Amino acid sequence: MLTCRTVWRKLAPLGRASATACRQNVRRAGLNNARTPLCVPVAHMSTGPAGGGGDNLKYALLVGAAFAGGLTYAVLTLRGDQDRYLERMADISSRRQISTVKQPATQTLTEPPAAGAAETAAPPEPKPEAPPSPEEPSPPAEVAGAEAATSSEAAPAADAKPASPTLPSHAPYLLIGGGTASFAAARSIRARDPGAKVLIVTDEPNLPYMRPPLSKELWFSDDPSVTETLRFKQWNGKERSIYFQPASFYIDAEDLKSAENGGVAVLTNRKVVHMDVRGNKVKLDDDTEISYDKCLIATGGIPRNLQVIERAGEEVMKRTTLFRKIEDFKSLDKVSRSMQSITIIGGGFLGSELACALGRRSTETGLEVIQMFPEKGNMGKVLPEYLSNWTTEKVKKEGVKIISEALVKSVSYKDDKLEIKLKDGRLVKTDHIVAAVGLEPNVDLAKSAGLEVDSDFGGYRVNAELQARSNIWVAGDAACFYDIRLGRRRVEHHDHAVVSGRLAGENMTGASKPYWHQSMFWSDLGPDVGYEAIGIVDSSLPTVGVFAKATAKDTPKAATEESGTGIRSESETEDTASSAVAPAAPAPAVENKDEYGKGVIFYLRDKVVVGIILWNVFNRMPVARKIIKDGEEHADLNEVAKLFNIHED
Repeated sequence: MLTCRTVWRKLAPLGRASATACRQNVRRAGLNNARTPLCVPVAHMSTGPAGGGGDNLKYALLVGAAFAGGLTYAVLTLRGDQDRYLERMADISSRRQISTVKQPATQTLTEPPAAGAAETAAPPEPKPEAPPSPEEPSPPAEVAGAEAATSSEAAPAADAKPASPTLPSHAPYLLIGGGTASFAAARSIRARDPGAKVLIVTDEPNLPYMRPPLSKELWFSDDPSVTETLRFKQWNGKERSIYFQPASFYIDAEDLKSAENGGVAVLTNRKVVHMDVRGNKVKLDDDTEISYDKCLIATGGIPRNLQVIERAGEEVMKRTTLFRKIEDFKSLDKVSRSMQSITIIGGGFLGSELACALGRRSTETGLEVIQMFPEKGNMGKVLPEYLSNWTTEKVKKEGVKIISEALVKSVSYKDDKLEIKLKDGRLVKTDHIVAAVGLEPNVDLAKSAGLEVDSDFGGYRVNAELQARSNIWVAGDAACFYDIRLGRRRVEHHDHAVVSGRLAGENMTGASKPYWHQSMFWSDLGPDVGYEAIGIVDSSLPTVGVFAKATAKDTPKAATEESGTGIRSESETEDTASSAVAPAAPAPAVENKDEYGKGVIFYLRDKVVVGIILWNVFNRMPVARKIIKDGEEHADLNEVAKLFNIHED
């Protein structure tokens, strides 16, 4: 009302002056009957100087402009007053909630805040009374800046968890998930925006780490304390940690807001349970809310289990490992040192790697290692049958008992043993089970966020720039992306996590780059046999294999000596292939029927190469990547195999 009165006082004099001028003009219009007409003829308001019509038009325009300007000013002012009123009501409401939480704690906590905190945090409100509590929800984004100091004073309730550092109420870059994709994105964001403030939220207790060594090198370590140090020797003898960076690389979460040069903070043991896409904020499992400007979902996947095991009861579940995390590695390592028999269900990458690793240990401890799977041979869904059979014999030599074409009918616990009954009547008794039967993408946030999940491949559907929404990206195992060469896909490998996370981080800082990379993956069956693959490698597709005799340098150990790293994708993804021109042929391409020392396997779809496996052939992935990218038909794949120099000594 006050605003309307003010506007009227400003406009009334102008209106009265205009009305007076109009009346004077009317009198000068030559009215002979000595009375004022009730209205002015239209011609007098719109014609030339006769009768004063031109002046009338000017005054009419002046009045109209003044009225329009005043009305606009009034509308804008009223809207501003309404917004300020709503903000003020929210301010008062939030202060009431905070004061309610603070009341029981102000009588018991009297210590002043630390001096260091006063130097780095925003200026606090007078008389701080209690340490912060992570259980309190953050204030709404509209009043977060005004109430940051007030909310930080609230004390935890009597039955709350022990006091912990204040959680940031806002993160410019919020990364959900603490795996490879998240870390790659954080590093990419900081590279493009050196002052960026990045917050990683993970439900694991660990800082970001690489998963491949959990089923590979860690099992071959001679250090008895490897489960504590999580350091391992690569095949080339160099030692490294499983963690991407030490703890000193990161900043504390409570310091993220005040960090002058930005940084990366990791919030461990916290899970994002709800996403408010419209409000640009998430809720954690302790009801804490964190707003964001840009968000990455890199939640990875959850190991699948067999339904017969899930229905078998608590005793069976207690003796079953779903291998995925550091805790699973530690637990299985302990089991392998105390049990007499372990059975691995699954013949894929993870199952075969663990079988070889535990098989090596069985020669020292007498541990019985059994691997069963429904296929005819190891990695039967990936390798052509002849190579799968050869691999199975290789795994047997590592001390593993193989049970192929095994379909589990039931699992029970009797007489301190697990009994696995197969559909063909066979019975296997063991002490512990490792279920390595695949990964389910973690899409728990899809419902609350309103994000689309792919019905065929699982995972969040994203566009070419890995975007699910205007300010939400997805990377790693949880992303279902469109491959311009191979169609829509979802990939569950380390290299894809690295590259997709890196690209998502770049796009979160405005790069707008499409995802065209053909990611690779690798698997090692010990230090002597390893392979790298790219594209669609499915044993149901037609294949052409070209092999040669292996030498001492054609092993994973030799490959890491040359590249300097056991995580081979770190070096592969930085290289690009030159033009695909075959070198002079030193020897004809021959498929060896008995020994597959090294070679190249091509997977075809409509006569076009869509997948390639390099068997004990290393540091040639850029060539394979270019062949798939070109998407051409090849009349003679023996000639294409020469590009990989498999016949060189």
